This record gives sequence, structure tokens and C-alpha cells, in this order.
Amino acid sequence: MERFANIVRRISLIGTAAGGVCLIMMMLVIVANVIFRLLGGNVVGSYEMSELLIVVAVAFALGYAALEESHVDVDIVVSRFSQRWQNILKVFTSFLAMGTWALIAWATTIILSERWLTEVSEMLLIPFLPFRFVLMFGLILITLIYLLNMVTALRKVVMK
Repeated sequence: MERFANIVRRISLIGTAAGGVCLIMMMLVIVANVIFRLLGGNVVGSYEMSELLIVVAVAFALGYAALEESHVDVDIVVSRFSQRWQNILKVFTSFLAMGTWALIAWATTIILSERWLTEVSEMLLIPFLPFRFVLMFGLILITLIYLLNMVTALRKVVMK
């Protein structure tokens, strides 16, 4: 199980780095567009490029936030429970989160299969397919991370 957890962590960190690169690229496109607008022109397709690059950044940022357990939680209430009950709640919430993200990944897979090669961006004619694959991969990754969180918390419940 530890080997699987390490693989998921490594993939998540690599994806986070790729998302960071896409975020920097998006920032450069937006800054270039602002500068060109001040000079009377514009960067053709900057809005489309920003839309597509944000997909990569968000797909992996969600998984990284789950990996670091930095999503919003209610510590004011949960911190008053015993450690055992905190772990039981973590198992439950991880299960719910895993199920939710699995359903979203499944729906994304259905959309991907229905619209396989038919959709491209309007202005630049960039196919949506690679970005949908990245989104699907990121959603599967966050599902696996919540599965690992659930198993880890379940081990803590069973051990005590």
C-alpha cells in the first residue's frame, strides 16, 4: 500500500508542477494581451488559451490540495472529539469526497467518449481532447488520493 501511495504522491507532484507551468504560461498570455491592448492590438486567442491552460492547472491543483489535506474542514467542531472519532469522521468524509470525485470523473469520461474528436476551440481550432484527458486524469488522481486518505484513517481507527 505504501508503494502505491508513493506513486500517487509522485504523480500528483509532477502534475502540480505541470499545472504551475500552465499557470505561468496563462499569466504571460494575459500580460502580453494587456500590453498589446495598450498599444492598440491584441493577442489573438488569448481568452481561449487561458481557458485551456486553466484546465490543466485546476485539474492538478485539486489533487495537490487533497494530498496536502488543505481543503476546508471544520476544525472548531471536530477538534473537540476524541482522536478515534476524528479518524472515524475522516473515513466518512474521505469516502464521500472519493465518491463525489469518482462520479465527476465518470461523467467526464462519458463526455470524453461522446465528443471524442468533434470539438475544437473557435478561434485557434485547438482540439479539446488532450485537455479533457488531463482533466479526467486529474479527477482520477484526486479520487485515488481520497481513497488513500480513507484507508489511512481507517487503519488508525482499527489500530486503536
